[in-house]
Amino acid sequence: MATTDVGIVGAGFAGLAAALTLRRHRHSVLLFNGGPCRNSWASEVHGYLGARGLSGAEMWRTACEQAQEVGAEIVQASIAEARQEGDEFLLKAAQGPEWRVRRLLLATGVRDSYPDIDNFFDFYGRSVHNCPHCDAYEVRDKPVALVSWSEAMLPFATKLTQWTRELTVVTDGRSPELSPAERAKLDELGIPVLTQTVRCFEGADGQLSGLRFVDGSLLLVQAAFFNIAHEFETTLAQQLGCALTEGECIQQDEHMRTTVEGVWAAGDVTGEEQLVAVAAAQGVKAGIDIYRSFPTPDGEPTPE
Repeated sequence: MATTDVGIVGAGFAGLAAALTLRRHRHSVLLFNGGPCRNSWASEVHGYLGARGLSGAEMWRTACEQAQEVGAEIVQASIAEARQEGDEFLLKAAQGPEWRVRRLLLATGVRDSYPDIDNFFDFYGRSVHNCPHCDAYEVRDKPVALVSWSEAMLPFATKLTQWTRELTVVTDGRSPELSPAERAKLDELGIPVLTQTVRCFEGADGQLSGLRFVDGSLLLVQAAFFNIAHEFETTLAQQLGCALTEGECIQQDEHMRTTVEGVWAAGDVTGEEQLVAVAAAQGVKAGIDIYRSFPTPDGEPTPE
C-alpha cells in the first residue's frame, strides 16, 4: 500500500483549502469526501468576500475543481476508523478500503439537528437558515421566526435583534424551562414565545410566508432561523487520542495542531466561528503548518 503525504478527512471548505495549499507545495494529498458540505443547501453564500451571487453548491464545486486542477485526489469515502501505526496513520473507510498517510488533517465539521416540520427542506438555505452572521442581513427589519427550544434559545434570539425587532420564538410544542430573569429579558426585548406545535412551513418557490400551526393558526413571517442542536464530528479524533475541549470540539493550538503529533484539525470541528471564511482560513493555516512539518527534499528542516 503506497503512503500518501497527507490525508484530509472532510471535503468542506477547510479541507479543500488545505488540499489546495498542500498541493501547491507539491505534497501528495488524499481528500476524503464523506457527504454533502454543510452549506450545500445555501442558495447564495453571503458575507464571503469575492463570492457574490454564488450558491453554496456552486462555490463548493469550484473549490473542488481548483484542488483537483493542481493534483489533489478527492476520494468518495466516509472514513470510519483512524489509527496511528508508527510514523504513519491508517485510515479505513466504512466500506472497507484502507489508506496510509504521513500526516492527517481532521476537517470533519459538525452535524446539525433539523426541525421535524413538514416542508422544511423546501425553504432551507433560501429563507430558512441557521446562521445569522451569514444570512440575517438579507432579512433585516422583516418579520422572522426563531424555531428553538434549547438552552441557547435566549442568546440566539438576543443576537437576532441586531437585525430585526420583529422576532417571534417558536418552540414547536415544547415548553422550555425559562427562569424569571430569562422571561423578563424576552419581555424587555418584545419577543413573544409561541409553544404550539408547527404543522408545516408555508410559502412558494423557496420563499417562506409563514408557519402553520396544528390548530390552524398562521404566523406570518418572511424568514426563519432554527437553533436546536449540533454535534461536533470527533469520532476519529477520539480514536486517535486527540484531546477535546469542554465544548466537545477538537482542541488545537495556534497552528491548528491537535494534541497528537502528526494530526491537525480545521473548520467547524474546532469550535471557532462557523463561517466559510473562517473554515477556509483555518484550512490554509493548517496546510502551511503541515508543509513545514516535512523536511526539504535534501532532508533539512523546512524553513519557517
